[in-house]
Amino acid sequence: MYTLVLSFVGAVLLGGMLILLWPGHPILAALAGMVGFLGTLVGINLALRRRVEAVFKGVQAHIESTQEQLRRRIATMQNKNMAGGKGLQKLLEKEQTDSILEAIRLLDGVAPLRKWHIMIERQANTLRGQLYYQIKDFDRARECLAKSMVPVPDPLTLAMKMALDYKDGRLQEVEKAFKRGSKRFKDEKAVLLYGLYAWVLVKSDRIDDAVAVLEEGKEKTEDETLRLNWEHLANGRVKHFSNAGLGEQWYALHLETPKPVRVRQAAFGGKIRRR
Repeated sequence: MYTLVLSFVGAVLLGGMLILLWPGHPILAALAGMVGFLGTLVGINLALRRRVEAVFKGVQAHIESTQEQLRRRIATMQNKNMAGGKGLQKLLEKEQTDSILEAIRLLDGVAPLRKWHIMIERQANTLRGQLYYQIKDFDRARECLAKSMVPVPDPLTLAMKMALDYKDGRLQEVEKAFKRGSKRFKDEKAVLLYGLYAWVLVKSDRIDDAVAVLEEGKEKTEDETLRLNWEHLANGRVKHFSNAGLGEQWYALHLETPKPVRVRQAAFGGKIRRR
């Protein structure tokens, strides 16, 4: 990597200059070389960090801007009581997909920096994997997340990898990832992992194991959804198991879809009621 090469050059130059200017002091020359190496390394890394952050902030700003535009459009249509049906839903999904693909394209801005530090590409792959997953391009998400940061930086990304392994029938990998994640992420950060793994166990008809996982999860996180699911399974109410209480982070895994809001039109001149 260029960073290490230039840092080594900085060490040689500083150490060599000290030897030429003050011969007979090899220890000081070695210390000077070390200072030159570390100083160059830190300087380059700071410059790289600023450039990488600029690219990532640009991607984030693009996503937030387009998401806000979509939210305003939806709110406007709801206020006007417009019902677009499946056609409108497909249009909004296409616009969101186009926005995400543009964000992924913006991530290519880090490409010139890859040779400077190996972690830059892994950072970009982590975000690429998340974005591809969001638009349900699971093949590309799987490819990017396989080359993402180690360890996984957040529970949602780990949950995405676990969900992909579940889709591929790699249940042992799901279990290994859960054990690593439940040890690493604490309190509310671990809720999604417990909820997901319990869901996988229920789907695999391993109810007793799911009860044990939820019992541990509810004690560690004090989460109400985990507690309710534990109560349902412990009392034989398997059909009542639901991760809907985990909200958007659960549905972001695309393992289940939220139930549509039922809109009941009141009599003419009355208010629309949602339930």
